[in-house]
Amino acid sequence: MNDASGRRPDIDWLRVFAVYLLFVFHVGKVFDPVPFYHIRNADLSFGMLVVCGFISLWHMPLFFLLAGWSAVASLQTRGTRGFVVERVRKLAIPLLAGSALLGPPIKYLELRSGLDLNHAGLWAAAPLQAGFRAVIPTGLPLAKPFDESFLTFLPTFFTHLDRFTWAHLWFLAYLFSLTLLYLPALGWLLRRRDLLTRLRPAAVYLPIVPLAVVQLTMRSRWPGIYNLYNDWANVAYYSVYLVAGFLLASQPTLARLIEREWKRSLTIGLGAAAALLLAVLGIANSPVVLLVGSAVAGWCFVVALVGLARRFLTSSGPALRYLSESAFPVYVLHQAAIVLPGYFLIRLPMGIGTRFVLLMLLSLSLTLAVYQWLVRPFAAPRFLLGMKPKACPLRRPVVLSA
Repeated sequence: MNDASGRRPDIDWLRVFAVYLLFVFHVGKVFDPVPFYHIRNADLSFGMLVVCGFISLWHMPLFFLLAGWSAVASLQTRGTRGFVVERVRKLAIPLLAGSALLGPPIKYLELRSGLDLNHAGLWAAAPLQAGFRAVIPTGLPLAKPFDESFLTFLPTFFTHLDRFTWAHLWFLAYLFSLTLLYLPALGWLLRRRDLLTRLRPAAVYLPIVPLAVVQLTMRSRWPGIYNLYNDWANVAYYSVYLVAGFLLASQPTLARLIEREWKRSLTIGLGAAAALLLAVLGIANSPVVLLVGSAVAGWCFVVALVGLARRFLTSSGPALRYLSESAFPVYVLHQAAIVLPGYFLIRLPMGIGTRFVLLMLLSLSLTLAVYQWLVRPFAAPRFLLGMKPKACPLRRPVVLSA
């Protein structure tokens, strides 16, 4: 059911879930042997490799599918011109503000950690090579020594492309670019709400075909460094989810099929994930299994999550309204709240489990504190983080007693 405002509580809950799961995922990446994260713990964990690998199968795909879903209501209510204005306000401005304000300290600590992921590739210092060889036997190119002060580094962040990072905000750059690129096609689809009326349940799994084709034909050449201009595997892969989300929201027949298929999708997804785990363990080491399995598992888990949410997450209320409003600014802010304290915390004498829990709790607390007291009450930070302006109390209707 929809709430009084016409919003789908299940979609809002999924969006909140996806955003707050980032704390588990990105803190886990600090301890994950698989590249890449901005800081890297000295001791690495195979368990974190499995956890982060599982989440990565469906997490960003879910973000793109939900973005496609939300685009339907925005385009329908605002029209093409208003939709573009809203995309600039909601995506481009937070991308620019987040990159300018949060990017420099994140990149600086990344370089201080002996890592360098820029638009051209990934480099690592010699002491870190052994950890990467667990998953990349040939190792990585050597990063240049870095011992600059932050004040010396800061101007180069804005003047040297190799020093720039938009970090996790790559999602905003991709989403902004793809929605504008596909806008004519999305408008065409929106005018044809009865396009998909006679579908069999098997149609739910058709997106697996293009997803698997992308993985098999493009992934080895473009493994993905999120530079937008030379990352065609990710552009194609996430485009499938973006368009699928738009179709789900605009084609009622397809949405109903998705809602009924969640059990089957969950079963298939778990089977594909099990095959991937066997490949990771070296028991069934096949590139085809890894590539096709990731496409199957990713799509099936996203379908299962959408169906599960529709079935069980139907309630709204103050908690959902608060969390839903917080989701986008929390997305923008959370990475800095992990990297900045994490750079120092991972040097303390404690085990991986303790560091993981402390860093997750600390980053979550910092992010919510900044959001609650420095962003939510004020117009300027709300604007920079893509939030709607606060309602002016003076504009509320006043009821006068007789």
